[in-house]
Amino acid sequence: MSYETTATELIELLGLKGSPVAVKLAKTADDVPAGYAKIEKSRHCQFVQDARLKGATGYATAEEHLCKGGAGVMGIGPLPEHLANGSTYHKLGNFKTAEGALETVAAMPKSTEDVYASVYAPLETAAFEPDVVVIVATPGQALRLSQASLHAHGGRVSSDYSGIQSICADAVVAVIQRGVPNMTLGCNGSRKNSGIAEDEVILGIPPAHLGGIVEALRVFKEKWG
Repeated sequence: MSYETTATELIELLGLKGSPVAVKLAKTADDVPAGYAKIEKSRHCQFVQDARLKGATGYATAEEHLCKGGAGVMGIGPLPEHLANGSTYHKLGNFKTAEGALETVAAMPKSTEDVYASVYAPLETAAFEPDVVVIVATPGQALRLSQASLHAHGGRVSSDYSGIQSICADAVVAVIQRGVPNMTLGCNGSRKNSGIAEDEVILGIPPAHLGGIVEALRVFKEKWG
């Protein structure tokens, strides 16, 4: 399925800076879409930003993921023990106690399947069906996305996060596992290493929801300007 029109409308109706990003977790090498090459070593959050702002495409195996925490929660190699037991976050000062750090990491969304690679592309050029679409937005744009996601049936929007492992666990894994959008505020690493701005938040959206969201955004434009 082509998402070119959907992506273009999202960008125009919301006034997004850059593109929504299609992310796929390829279980095997054969699942990597044809024509996509390995990308240079970096972090998941930077791969998302490069697709969003530079139009970059490609895939990353465990070897290309410098942040093993991000890779690990997505199932691309094991989550390092010092992250899995919370000791790193306790030492960094995120949590007052080791127990609090462990409790938080234990509750963090993690892939239950082994994954070969993560695949990235701007949504408008993606030659694959994404597992999740990641949108970096201002709070005002996130408000419109939240309203649009509720337009058809009502309800509540999830914003489930802990300030760590944000663009990986919160915006990708949680959304794939739960099948509903999730909003997260980023983490120290993603803001420092990939340039998520102070006035930006991150939303992960199931691709199946995009059609309804765009339809709602059109209504909002007509009614609210």
